[in-house]
Amino acid sequence: MSFMSHQDSLYSKEDNNWSFIKKKVHQLFKDRKLKDLQLQQVHQALMLFVGHNSYNFPMEYKRTLMKDGMASLRQSLNEDLARSARPDLLSSLGELWSEFMREIVPNLQLMFANIDYLGDSVERTTLRHFRDEVVLETNIEVTLIEAKSNNQNIPKNLIQMLLILGNMANTDTSSNQKRICSMCAQVVYPYLNPFGNDNEN
Repeated sequence: MSFMSHQDSLYSKEDNNWSFIKKKVHQLFKDRKLKDLQLQQVHQALMLFVGHNSYNFPMEYKRTLMKDGMASLRQSLNEDLARSARPDLLSSLGELWSEFMREIVPNLQLMFANIDYLGDSVERTTLRHFRDEVVLETNIEVTLIEAKSNNQNIPKNLIQMLLILGNMANTDTSSNQKRICSMCAQVVYPYLNPFGNDNEN
């Protein structure tokens, strides 16, 4: 089966290749998994699409694939909190992070193997979107302060999330990255904050 569109513009909304890619990436974010054959099919479709649209691909990855994917994760997080009799943002976000790193990121790396048009690795680009469009769209900062003041245990997977996202500071000095590193300083002892205000106690 060929996923190559026979229309004049591969970049149009009717492009079969791009529609297939978007559908399967959305399915990955929603269901947390794809079959091996589907991963191979997506990779083949991507190679064809990028071959004709390399100049547009970085924008489309970030604007379309990541925007839709992160929206799906936010919806999943909100639904999880709504179902709980005692909503716990830190635990729910930590569990979402674990699934994200265990299922979604590795599969995205397989899909986009040998495609070097993002200007950064698939993992770092995807982590940056998770940071900006999922983590920092919650009330995590206020919730962390309240948890620490009440001597509550911080979930280990949430601490792992903050540390991994915090490690992007070597190439990212944005205000969002500073917010992540500030949270790292609240939960990790000692912590050398690249933006100052180290926690050495």
